[in-house]
Amino acid sequence: MKEKFLLTDEVCISEEDFKEREYLIEKFKEMPENFFSKLRHFQPQIGCLNACKICSKLANARVEFWSESRIRNVIAALKYTTPQKEYGKSLITYDRYEHRNGVIFPYLDNDIGNYPYLETFVKLAYVELGVTTRISTVSYSRYNSTLNEMHERINALDGNGLGGVRLSFTPYEIGWECLSDNFSRFDYIMDMANILKIYRPYYENAGAGSRNMCVEIRYKPLVRIKDVNETEVLGHKVIHTSNYLWISKNKDVDMRESKIKDPYEHSILLTEDPEDFYTIDLYEDIQTIERLKKIAHKFIIGDLSIYPISKVYLMINYDGYYYTINPSITEDGNYGINIYPKTETRKHSGYIITERFLVNSIIEYKKTKNLSSLEKFENSTWEDVYEVIKICKNKAQKYEKIGKTEKSDYIINEILPMINAYISALQIAGYKAKEFFDPEFSIDTGIICNLGRAIHEFQGLTSKENEPLTPVHERNYGMYNSKMSQEGISWRLSCNYDNSIVIEKLNMFDTASEEGQVAERINIKLENKMDEIYTATDLKTMYLVPGQRLK
Repeated sequence: MKEKFLLTDEVCISEEDFKEREYLIEKFKEMPENFFSKLRHFQPQIGCLNACKICSKLANARVEFWSESRIRNVIAALKYTTPQKEYGKSLITYDRYEHRNGVIFPYLDNDIGNYPYLETFVKLAYVELGVTTRISTVSYSRYNSTLNEMHERINALDGNGLGGVRLSFTPYEIGWECLSDNFSRFDYIMDMANILKIYRPYYENAGAGSRNMCVEIRYKPLVRIKDVNETEVLGHKVIHTSNYLWISKNKDVDMRESKIKDPYEHSILLTEDPEDFYTIDLYEDIQTIERLKKIAHKFIIGDLSIYPISKVYLMINYDGYYYTINPSITEDGNYGINIYPKTETRKHSGYIITERFLVNSIIEYKKTKNLSSLEKFENSTWEDVYEVIKICKNKAQKYEKIGKTEKSDYIINEILPMINAYISALQIAGYKAKEFFDPEFSIDTGIICNLGRAIHEFQGLTSKENEPLTPVHERNYGMYNSKMSQEGISWRLSCNYDNSIVIEKLNMFDTASEEGQVAERINIKLENKMDEIYTATDLKTMYLVPGQRLK
């Protein structure tokens, strides 16, 4: 037994643990200071059994994770090598002011919610290193008593050690997709309700928000591959695709490339002023340029002022230019659409609708109560929620009547099933209707980003993984003035396969680059086989992911 490199609650450690700590301390001493000061992802688990086909980090379905002994050894090694000696500062992350100083993220290509030693990790990271841990998960099966008890104990920490809890509601998780009889959406809803109920005391103590407790809802992209036509009629610029037509208000417009002006502005601020275009819903899909010109000419010599105005910007990504129309969220909501003409690199043309169907319905209903879009609705009832659902259904019917069947089908088949499931989970977990209306608790993020495996969901409108396709994508992780580019350099320290540890230097500003974030990678092989493993076969008996039926 050894009495060196101890943690606060230890009196002595085994020879095996001592040797591992000594070895890791030597390895960590070789690292530059910003490995400690800008550590972002401190990850005791790798791989994910949820099998989301749009995984942003291409997670492997084999999960390997640190035992409690290895957690202690890694945390001890950090504690005894960090150069941080200033009183009151965390021993890691202490210079990561760009993004949540003092908070570590135990996830990147894993789901930390089903990690069985998360409580130990959270407590030791807080006590020994002075950092809080942010939990992000798509949930887990309510039939796993070990995980239930562990999450209840984490919740009972009274916030000491927690840097936030985020539940992600996605239509790609295997429990929602029900790819076999082993899963059901009913069980998925019940599992979501289970974890919401467990963390309700934490929410009541910490409050709502991305830094406290929230649920993020994200949807499949609404993409259509269609011809895109551009022309000029009587000096007016004309853009057309499918049964959508835009005609510029002014003649001889000269559109310049817009870029993100402020990545921290949620409503989307761009560097260039938009061009005003009249927006016309057609009842036919125009097949030829000649026909397009005739129809546009008829509108131009008529009374265009009866048609609504859209704000149109020109943006450029790797595949070439595209038009983003009404990208901002205003007090009237968001009715965005992005048009992608063919280019030398972009072999398919088409559009992505980014209209925020649920958000628009909530805003519309809040107006009837004299509330702004971001105001809380403290005295709301579930009847108010059901009125929002009615508005959303009415929008679907309206779109069907005017020939926008892709929108009506999307609302009926994608938006409403997810939102009805979410409402059920909130009710079962004992939450109030006000949480549904609170934009800091129920965070509607819109469509998924083109990251990792998600590229196939965009049907050829980009030829490149991780390429931003919309202003929201550009704001989040693009190479010009995005949140990621603002963050700069970060580090990752993670469990890796075959009883090894990986250290990666991440260039966050290269998220959208062909090379990706990883600038440097160091693999540390460990002699002691302390890691534990889950594989897909464990799903049959251990109830690790949400949506599993009880055998």
